[in-house]
Amino acid sequence: MSVLTSSRGRRAGLDLLLGVLAVASLWLSDDPLPEHAWTGLATLRVSAAVLLCVAAATWRGMPLLAAALPLVLGTVVAGDVYVSQLMPAVVLFAFLLGRRTVGRSAGKQIAVLIAVAAVALLFAPAHETGPDWFSTASTLLLMVVVPWAVGQYLRLQADLATAGFELAARLEREHVRAIRQERLRERTRIAADMHDSLGHELSLLAVRASALQVTTGTTPVLRQNAAELRESAATATDRLRQIIRMLRQHDEHALLDPLGGSVTALVQRAAASGVDVHLEADAEAETGLPDPTARAAVRVVQEGLTNAAKHAPGSMVRVSLRRTGDRLEVTVANGRADGRRQGPADPAGSGYGLVGLDERVRLACGTLRAGPDGDGFTLTARLPVHAQQTASPSPATPPELALAGARRTLRRGLITTFWAPTALAIVLVAVFLLRGGTL
Repeated sequence: MSVLTSSRGRRAGLDLLLGVLAVASLWLSDDPLPEHAWTGLATLRVSAAVLLCVAAATWRGMPLLAAALPLVLGTVVAGDVYVSQLMPAVVLFAFLLGRRTVGRSAGKQIAVLIAVAAVALLFAPAHETGPDWFSTASTLLLMVVVPWAVGQYLRLQADLATAGFELAARLEREHVRAIRQERLRERTRIAADMHDSLGHELSLLAVRASALQVTTGTTPVLRQNAAELRESAATATDRLRQIIRMLRQHDEHALLDPLGGSVTALVQRAAASGVDVHLEADAEAETGLPDPTARAAVRVVQEGLTNAAKHAPGSMVRVSLRRTGDRLEVTVANGRADGRRQGPADPAGSGYGLVGLDERVRLACGTLRAGPDGDGFTLTARLPVHAQQTASPSPATPPELALAGARRTLRRGLITTFWAPTALAIVLVAVFLLRGGTL
């Protein structure tokens, strides 16, 4: 049951259903093949069933091949683009070609498909007795180009919807970040007020108690009370500093990333807790690093170990520290768990961990790269080994600009999608009129 409910099982079921429908469409029509056809109807159906099963199995990874198989088979066997038994399959896989491709690649692939059909017609023995090029072009327009354009349109609409959902999620993350930043500013203000007011008063209290303790003529009891008051003031001052430090701490993982921590210590703690982690580090990889670089390196390793434990439990994690010139390269790579391919980190979560990590690395004048690597996931950060001027936080892109960019992308895609069928239709109409309105 778990196989049927998994994404791989659903894809396999959809491919099987697609293959069954494509093969069943071969029996929708009993129209005879042309006299010059290479083979009979039964042989065509058997060979087409095999090729359609191949097309149903490959349309996700190789949509151009899947669309070409039924089209070329009918062209070679019957010397014509239109074969009634293969027509539903040709339309279906042309639609899927448009649905699976995007951008300039989509236009190139439909052009290649039409070129392959034209070459098959030229070399087909029955080409001379087949229909003229006008009928062939019209058939290609209706059976191949139009379904491809519909598939492209639906793909662009889906991409626009995805961009809208991503924009909504991004707005939500920015809203949460704004709330956290406002909370941090308020905590910082409170910490500053406590430091400037209470800290100063406690310091004065300790000084006055010390002065009273050493004043001439003070009784022993008063001197003892003054000493206790001074100690109490010192204790209160120390506790106040701890509270201020907690108020100014804005890192969610602060307790796991203490001041002065190192990658080596972090890996050792993870290994002691049962994580299969291996460290490969140069002899002086962490020596003499500026504080922002050291902290960012620890956070990169910490995030990589957290993601590995969450999304690939039991997998081996490799941590690498390498100095290349004036850069420290920090890499955290994990393999797959339970024989399954690992997807992007935190697919259903907010994604705030990697967003915050990227900002921290950028503020340290470094770069971060994160994504699937084979069956696992890899985090790679390149950080400066010498102190540099801290970068300023990156301004957030206004949502209006992001939405406008998505709309521009959709408009460009629609223009690219529909120029081919429109141009072909105009040419066909012009030829029709030049030939006196007769086919």
